[in-house]
Amino acid sequence: MKFFTTIVLFFTITISASAQDWHFSQFYFAPLTINPALTGNMGGTARVGGNYKNQWASISAPSVYATQAVFADFQLMRGRFRGNSLGLGALILNDVAGDGNLSTMHMQGSIAYHQSLDGTNNYHISFGLQGGITQKAIDPQLLLFGNQFNGEGFTSSIWSGEQLLNNTVYADVAMGVAFSGQLNRYSQVSFGFAAFHLNKPFESLKQYPDAENLLYTKKVAHASATFGFNNKVYMFPALSYQYQGPSKEFVGGAAFGLNFTENKRKVGTVIYIGTFARWDDSVIPTIGMITKSIKAGISYDVTTSTAAKPTNGQGGFELAIIYNNLVQSKKMKKTYCPKF
Repeated sequence: MKFFTTIVLFFTITISASAQDWHFSQFYFAPLTINPALTGNMGGTARVGGNYKNQWASISAPSVYATQAVFADFQLMRGRFRGNSLGLGALILNDVAGDGNLSTMHMQGSIAYHQSLDGTNNYHISFGLQGGITQKAIDPQLLLFGNQFNGEGFTSSIWSGEQLLNNTVYADVAMGVAFSGQLNRYSQVSFGFAAFHLNKPFESLKQYPDAENLLYTKKVAHASATFGFNNKVYMFPALSYQYQGPSKEFVGGAAFGLNFTENKRKVGTVIYIGTFARWDDSVIPTIGMITKSIKAGISYDVTTSTAAKPTNGQGGFELAIIYNNLVQSKKMKKTYCPKF
């Protein structure tokens, strides 16, 4: 009984109210989801990446909460205009939640301008815009509501009284600003701020929705850094804070990496391990590697909140990978920093 009540409550809230967006624990490997100003902000001219998260699979069925994302971005005119460049990118994200197959398909294009702040082209300020469409869909036939309880259990033979749409589509707009600085050959910092759903799109799967079904604007602040010590040991701190209406999230922590290349003047393969935490929710151990062309990480959300009991202590498994095509421009200073 308690289980069905939880499911009914979840879908009632999801369909009738604005909710928190999807999110990745390895946000540092999902740049286009946290700030459009990070589009094209890389060491080379092109990169592609993917993220996958499977959360709380023990609630009722495998992959109850699953999020997948793929992205690609490019850096144009690198080194032609005193270190300034232009970034273009695309993001496709699909999120599926619950037994009703509530899905969110997010398709966005982004553009960013990176302005050099010094003669060495090591410091840049970036401005980015993102826009596209989002489709939300659900299968109403898979849902059960409170008035379908017959005294012993829930049954779909009783009319639910709910009039739901199968899907809805709306436009979405975001913008952001970011700063990045190459402190030395093996250390760098980056931070920024972004706002998503600036147009506050109307979002509802009700056939006769309420006027207040507007999606809250989401604000995101983020920062990350790489500190290299004697080109052998690296530290990767990172944090992200975002809030959307009544929902807030803070994720922070650090990883430590070891360079396994014998050549002291080059960075080859860095293996890192670390721990992050989502405030008042979960602890996130992570492990991965960074090379000149590939960044990959695996993490697991260990639930520490009150949700640990209904989820049987199971959190969320997450996998992230980025391929960075480091084709350098002859006019740019060549530096390689194993950064998040």
